[in-house]
Amino acid sequence: MVKFQRVTETDEDGEDRLVTLEVTANEIFRTSKAQMWEARIPFAAIVNIEMRRSGSSDRVIAETKHGNVSWMLKEGQSLRDAIDAGRFK
Repeated sequence: MVKFQRVTETDEDGEDRLVTLEVTANEIFRTSKAQMWEARIPFAAIVNIEMRRSGSSDRVIAETKHGNVSWMLKEGQSLRDAIDAGRFK
Protein backbone atom coordinates (compact mmCIF):
# COMPACT_ATOMS: atom_id res chain seq x y z
CA MET A 1 0.00 0.00 0.00
CA VAL A 2 1.28 3.44 -0.97
CA LYS A 3 -0.12 6.56 0.71
CA PHE A 4 -0.23 10.15 -0.60
CA GLN A 5 -1.33 12.90 1.78
CA ARG A 6 -2.61 16.44 1.19
CA VAL A 7 -3.67 15.83 -2.41
CA THR A 8 -6.15 18.19 -4.08
CA GLU A 9 -8.79 16.14 -5.89
CA THR A 10 -11.36 17.21 -8.46
CA ASP A 11 -13.98 14.48 -8.83
CA GLU A 12 -16.42 13.52 -11.59
CA ASP A 13 -18.88 16.21 -10.44
CA GLY A 14 -16.27 19.00 -10.48
CA GLU A 15 -16.05 19.17 -6.67
CA ASP A 16 -12.63 20.00 -5.19
CA ARG A 17 -11.46 18.56 -1.87
CA LEU A 18 -8.25 17.86 0.05
CA VAL A 19 -7.80 14.08 0.30
CA THR A 20 -5.46 11.32 1.33
CA LEU A 21 -4.97 8.63 -1.33
CA GLU A 22 -4.09 5.04 -0.50
CA VAL A 23 -3.20 2.84 -3.46
CA THR A 24 -3.83 -0.78 -2.44
CA ALA A 25 -3.55 -4.03 -4.37
CA ASN A 26 -7.01 -3.65 -5.97
CA GLU A 27 -8.15 -0.03 -5.72
CA ILE A 28 -7.51 3.61 -4.88
CA PHE A 29 -9.03 4.55 -1.53
CA ARG A 30 -9.78 8.28 -1.20
CA THR A 31 -10.57 9.93 2.14
CA SER A 32 -11.17 13.48 3.35
CA LYS A 33 -11.22 13.89 7.12
CA ALA A 34 -12.29 17.55 6.89
CA GLN A 35 -15.44 16.63 4.95
CA MET A 36 -15.87 13.22 6.61
CA TRP A 37 -15.99 11.64 3.16
CA GLU A 38 -14.51 8.52 1.55
CA ALA A 39 -14.70 6.74 -1.79
CA ARG A 40 -12.97 4.00 -3.75
CA ILE A 41 -11.95 3.56 -7.36
CA PRO A 42 -11.35 -0.08 -8.29
CA PHE A 43 -8.55 -0.59 -10.82
CA ALA A 44 -11.05 -2.36 -13.08
CA ALA A 45 -12.93 0.95 -13.49
CA ILE A 46 -9.83 2.86 -14.69
CA VAL A 47 -9.70 3.24 -18.47
CA ASN A 48 -6.66 5.52 -18.81
CA ILE A 49 -4.15 7.50 -16.71
CA GLU A 50 -2.51 10.74 -17.85
CA MET A 51 -0.08 13.08 -16.15
CA ARG A 52 0.62 16.75 -16.86
CA ARG A 53 2.82 19.37 -15.24
CA SER A 54 0.89 22.28 -13.72
CA GLY A 55 3.19 24.91 -12.22
CA SER A 56 5.29 23.26 -9.53
CA SER A 57 2.85 20.33 -9.15
CA ASP A 58 1.73 17.37 -11.24
CA ARG A 59 -1.85 16.75 -12.31
CA VAL A 60 -2.70 13.05 -12.57
CA ILE A 61 -5.95 12.42 -14.45
CA ALA A 62 -7.72 9.09 -14.17
CA GLU A 63 -10.31 8.42 -16.84
CA THR A 64 -12.79 5.98 -15.31
CA LYS A 65 -15.98 4.32 -16.48
CA HIS A 66 -17.88 6.90 -14.40
CA GLY A 67 -16.01 10.07 -15.42
CA ASN A 68 -12.66 11.76 -14.88
CA VAL A 69 -10.97 12.29 -11.52
CA SER A 70 -7.86 14.45 -11.23
CA TRP A 71 -5.32 14.85 -8.45
CA MET A 72 -2.80 17.67 -7.92
CA LEU A 73 0.32 16.69 -5.99
CA LYS A 74 4.09 17.12 -5.93
CA GLU A 75 4.98 13.47 -6.62
CA GLY A 76 2.61 12.73 -9.50
CA GLN A 77 4.90 10.20 -11.16
CA SER A 78 4.99 8.11 -7.96
CA LEU A 79 1.18 8.05 -7.88
CA ARG A 80 0.98 7.06 -11.54
CA ASP A 81 3.59 4.32 -11.04
CA ALA A 82 1.69 2.92 -8.02
CA ILE A 83 -1.59 2.86 -9.98
CA ASP A 84 0.03 1.25 -13.02
CA ALA A 85 1.71 -1.38 -10.81
CA GLY A 86 -1.70 -2.34 -9.41
CA ARG A 87 -3.50 -2.27 -12.75
CA PHE A 88 -0.98 -4.35 -14.69
CA LYS A 89 0.09 -6.91 -12.09
